[in-house]
Amino acid sequence: MSRVSVPMGVYDSNQQELSQMQMDDENMPQISGVVSAKGLATESQARPRQSLTRARSVLTDIDSNSGVNEPQKQRQSLLHQQAQQTSKNSTGHAVRPLKVRADQESLENEAKRVSLKRQATDSSSDFLEQGTQEVKKAKVEHDYKWDDLDADDADDPLMVSEYVNDIFEYLHELEIKTLPDPNYLHWQRNLRPKMRSILVDWMVEVHLKFRLLPETLYLAINIMDRFMSRESVQVDRLQLLATGSLFIAAKYEEVYSPSVKNYAYVTDGGFTEEEILNAEKFILEILKFNMSYPNPMNFLRRISKADDYDVQSRTIGKYLLEISIIDHKFIGYLPSLCSAAAMYIARKMVAKNEWNGNLIHYSGGYKESDLKEVSEMIIDYLISPIVHEEFFKKYASRKFMKVSILARQWAKRITSEGKNIMDAVL
Repeated sequence: MSRVSVPMGVYDSNQQELSQMQMDDENMPQISGVVSAKGLATESQARPRQSLTRARSVLTDIDSNSGVNEPQKQRQSLLHQQAQQTSKNSTGHAVRPLKVRADQESLENEAKRVSLKRQATDSSSDFLEQGTQEVKKAKVEHDYKWDDLDADDADDPLMVSEYVNDIFEYLHELEIKTLPDPNYLHWQRNLRPKMRSILVDWMVEVHLKFRLLPETLYLAINIMDRFMSRESVQVDRLQLLATGSLFIAAKYEEVYSPSVKNYAYVTDGGFTEEEILNAEKFILEILKFNMSYPNPMNFLRRISKADDYDVQSRTIGKYLLEISIIDHKFIGYLPSLCSAAAMYIARKMVAKNEWNGNLIHYSGGYKESDLKEVSEMIIDYLISPIVHEEFFKKYASRKFMKVSILARQWAKRITSEGKNIMDAVL
C-alpha cells in the first residue's frame, strides 16, 4: 500500500475552543496537542520510548493521584457484571436493556422499566463469572406476523439459513457484553466530549483514505471506547490510542491490512512504528483480546432482508447508523437498537412509513415504541450544527448519494412543520 497523506485542516476550526477548555480547567494538562494529528504528538520526540507492556505511561497516567480510583473500578466492575446478565421480565422471557447505565441504582431501575425493553430472543441466558453460559429455552408468543424469508436462501450455502437464527441470538448476547461504559467521559479527568468528537472525526478521515471496510471503523471506535472505559488516558496519547485501535480493527476485519508504516505516516511523525505496536499490545491486554464485537452492520444487513434490500433506504441507513458511533450521546446503546432505528428513519425518508411484522422480527423484535428514544436522538443530531465535518463530507459524496445533505434537509423540514419522527405519516 502506498503512503497515505491525511489533511489535517479539519482541526484548525476547533483549536480556539480546545484552548479555552484548557484555560477553564486548571488541572487539565496542555491539550493544544489534540487539535491536529501532528500536534497531538509534539512531546513524543522528547519523551523516552517505553514498552506499553512494561510501563502503562505510554497510554495511561502513572501518577499515583491520576487514573481510575478504586470506587471507579468497582463501579466499572459492577457495570461489566450486570451488563453481562440478561434481565428477565415478570413472564420469565428474556429481555435486554436499550441502554446499559453505569451506576447500580440506574441498572436496577432499568430492569424494572419494561416499556424501554424489548423481547430479545427465544432463549434467556445467564452469563456466569467464569464466562460459561446456561441457556434455558422459553416459548415466546409474538403478537405480530412475519414471513420466513430465510427459507428462500435454503439452496445458498453462503447464507447459512439453517444457523442464521442461532447466530443472531448469539450476537444479541455479545452486544451486551461488549458495550463500553456510557459514563466514562464523566470520570475521565483528561477527556471531554469535544475531544472525542475531534478524535473520531480524524478516525473517519483516516478510514476513508485507507479505503477500509465499514466494519473496521465500527470495531475501531468500539475498541477505543471500551479501553477508555477501563483506563484513564493522557491527552497527548489520545491519537496513539485511536491509531492503535484502527490498526487492531483492520487486522481483524480486513483481508489486506495497511502496514504499520502507513499508520505511523498518518500521525505526521507524531508516533513511531514501535510505539504503535506497543500500543496494540497494551490495548489488547486491557481488553483481554476480546474482539467479539457484534458489528452494527450485521444487524443492518439483517433488517435489509425484510426491506427487500432496497439500495436507497440501506444507504441512508448506513449514514444514520454511523451517527450512533460518532456522537458520544449514543455510547451505551445496543448496536441492534441503533441499527433498527436507523432503518426506521431511512424508510420514513423514502415514504415507507410501515414498520411491519417482518421488520420487527428481522430487527430482533424491536417495535416502534422501542425505537422512539434513539430515533429522536438521531433527528436531534441531524438538525443540530455540523460537528463532525469529515464525517459529513464523507456521506456528502456521490458515492453515498449525498445522503448527509438530504437527511439534514429532510429532518429540518419535518421539524419546522411540527412533525415527529414517530408520526404514522410524514
